[in-house]
Amino acid sequence: MQPSAGAERLPVHVKFFHGIGSIAYGIKDNGFAYFLLMFYSTVVGLDAELVGTALLIAMILDAISDPIIGYLSDRTRSRWGRRHPFMYASALPVAACYALLWNPPQWSNEGLFLYLLVMAVLIRTLITLFETPSSSLLPELTSDYDERTSLQSYRHFFGWTGGSLLAVIAFGFLLVPSDAQPVGTLNRDGYSTYGWLSAWIMFFAIMISALGTTASHTLLWRRASSTESVTDGSLHGH
Repeated sequence: MQPSAGAERLPVHVKFFHGIGSIAYGIKDNGFAYFLLMFYSTVVGLDAELVGTALLIAMILDAISDPIIGYLSDRTRSRWGRRHPFMYASALPVAACYALLWNPPQWSNEGLFLYLLVMAVLIRTLITLFETPSSSLLPELTSDYDERTSLQSYRHFFGWTGGSLLAVIAFGFLLVPSDAQPVGTLNRDGYSTYGWLSAWIMFFAIMISALGTTASHTLLWRRASSTESVTDGSLHGH
């Protein structure tokens, strides 16, 4: 039997822990959409066509990795359940890769292309390593339609808010003119700081979500099992 709260309302803290991990996805999504092409083509100096090609290849490979990770998660058996081993495993690698993405080495065009390609593929795959199992927890936390909708709304809220907030911080406080660079959006140090700040937030968001949902998932499972035992006992008693 899957753990379920049935028609009971889930505690707010369960929704909070389940949703907060989406901050990592929101940061990645906004970073790739708003900053990455401009950073690598204008600031780093990599040809824009090579940047676009690297991002396209990463997106195609991401579409392949999604069902693979979902398949592996569905068939995993561990003391932490099916989902959480993947969620924990993603935290540190995705944070490290995201920081490295915004701090590229001084390499040739070919070297930078390979660097960007590898980092983009790793980040997309590692985000999937968290997002797919985390999303799959939703029907395991409750079988109630309204509560599932509420859980999903928390995920969207944290994902959108986290990504947008980091974009505002970047544009307002990091990508600003300096003595060395009068154009804020060309400030390489600002992108570096953005990368490190984002990496730390992504790491803690994933870990808080994984730890919080581990405890909540276990509690709900025990509650569901206890309810089932009481129901079975009543039926057999009659």
